[in-house]
Amino acid sequence: MKIFCGRANPTTGTMEWLEEDENYDYHQEIARSRYADMLHDKDRNVKYYQGIRAAVRRVKERGEKAIVLDIGTGTGLLSMMAASAGADFCYAVEVFKPMANAAVKIVEKNGFRDKIKVINKHSTEVTVGPDGDMQCRANILVTELFDTELIGEGALPTYEHAHKYLVQEGCEAVPHRATVYVQLVESKRMWSWNKLFPVHVEAEDGEKIIVSPSEMDNCPGVPSVCDIQLNQMPSSDFTILSDVVTMFSVDFSKPVRSASTYYKVQLEPVKSGKAQIVLSWWDIDMDPSGMINCTMAPYWVKSTSAFQWRDHWMQCVYFLPNEQPVLQGEKVYLTACRDEYSVWYKLQKARGEEENKADVRVESPVCRCQAHLLWNRPRFGELNDKNRTRQYINSLMKVLKTDSVCLCVSDGSLLPVLAYYLGAKQIFKANHLEDKIKIIEARPELLTSSHLEDKKV
Repeated sequence: MKIFCGRANPTTGTMEWLEEDENYDYHQEIARSRYADMLHDKDRNVKYYQGIRAAVRRVKERGEKAIVLDIGTGTGLLSMMAASAGADFCYAVEVFKPMANAAVKIVEKNGFRDKIKVINKHSTEVTVGPDGDMQCRANILVTELFDTELIGEGALPTYEHAHKYLVQEGCEAVPHRATVYVQLVESKRMWSWNKLFPVHVEAEDGEKIIVSPSEMDNCPGVPSVCDIQLNQMPSSDFTILSDVVTMFSVDFSKPVRSASTYYKVQLEPVKSGKAQIVLSWWDIDMDPSGMINCTMAPYWVKSTSAFQWRDHWMQCVYFLPNEQPVLQGEKVYLTACRDEYSVWYKLQKARGEEENKADVRVESPVCRCQAHLLWNRPRFGELNDKNRTRQYINSLMKVLKTDSVCLCVSDGSLLPVLAYYLGAKQIFKANHLEDKIKIIEARPELLTSSHLEDKKV
């Protein structure tokens, strides 16, 4: 038997799937995941329990049996909450077999064997009927399918399928709704994670400037979100250009559409500046009234004194395709485009509504310069770190001579250009040094003297 295991690609930031055999130690996957962080998130757990109890109570008050469907049950925690809240029966769906096996043991150990059935399938494969995985459709839908971006784990298509095939019309959903908030900011620090800034080098024959190719400057980048702890970002690192506004909401108790779409809001900048970044986060209402709320809002929006630290849900940094100047009081339109798994943003000057509608393109941005595929966000930040570059320059100046021949072993490093400007005889088109710098497409251990034209490094 073969099972696919998820791995984050450190270069692109995307999730990839690797095939492992049946003897693989799957405990490693659980250890690498954020299950522990979720399970110890007291704020999350308390809010879910309150929401589940309220949903079970509403169903019981209608004189119905409370039948719960828990998609992505993990350890079975939310199903056990439902059973202890008085649910008549729970179907706990978990596709990851080692976790499903763990859920079965945990459910039995806690005395809920007769109330909870663990189904080791993807929810889209679950069947309903006398001979199916579920005897009947559920009237309470409980899920925790969210990541920092809300939809990155496939929440929308999962909900869409569940409403069509697995739950009753008008079911209770916990959480009941999710709301995504945005704020427009200027931030040289965060922008440095997406674009390559010019590098100034003080050489003996005057200042030299290393520039990036025009295709890199104009590249829209990639749609994958940059998720960070905004609560660790000092206010001096960014300038707020707009108030916090609601971008969109999803009501999970009603049929959900996962097809690509867009949402548009009008912003009136509270300060003039360069619009570069859209900061985003979400909250979830566990009940229809919104009284039981779990929020990811950062410290400047809501005091974090009573909040619990969490790594499984953070906040989002989205990079606009290009920085755009905005003027205080001059209205602009912010558009959020999304597909099933990701969100990206565009900013437009306020014009006629029909003209703005024509400008909307839901297609996901694609990196054209290759740099956003080669370098991750921290790598961009390293290359733009002036102090780091200065230290390299100081070190190179101590060892370089006019007849130095340099070999740089790296992916996408600026060191060869630095070395040339600082006096190396021989070591990129954008800086017109193609006759001075030779790019060798080979692994370091495979280099031969012929690669180096028989020169001594």
